[in-house]
Amino acid sequence: FVLEEMLRDYAVGNPLLLIGPQGVGKNMLADYLLQLLQKEREYIQLHRDTTVQSLTISPTLREGVVVWEDSPLIAAVQHGRCLVVDEADKAPLEVIGILKGLIEDGEMLLSDGRRILSPQHAELARAAAAAGGGGGGREEAAQVIAIHENFRVMLLANKQ
Repeated sequence: FVLEEMLRDYAVGNPLLLIGPQGVGKNMLADYLLQLLQKEREYIQLHRDTTVQSLTISPTLREGVVVWEDSPLIAAVQHGRCLVVDEADKAPLEVIGILKGLIEDGEMLLSDGRRILSPQHAELARAAAAAGGGGGGREEAAQVIAIHENFRVMLLANKQ
């Protein structure tokens, strides 16, 4: 029954919130649903020291050098994957607020100046940038990341 409800909400694009005691199988349930649907996922685990910046960029070690790359959140938005946000109950309120804005409003401003926007708002922003002239239109349009139509979010939280 739970899986049917999750599937119904997932299919219409509603975010999923799984709350339960630690160790009850929230991750396994999320993974099982995505496996049944043959959907890729991106995973982030929140904690009390999570910052808004750490939601959007993450350090990677390449050939002995730390390189900052787009986080799993950005990959999920761009490529239409499901973002599984684990330990959502542990994150600071400002991080939850930013995630809420992305989920409910389809908007998020990144620290590097790029903006994540719903497909409709992204199209309008790109059109406005192109109409602006002055040669900066292409650069401004590149600053917009449209939310892929298949992007979904599952929040997992422990019951306190």
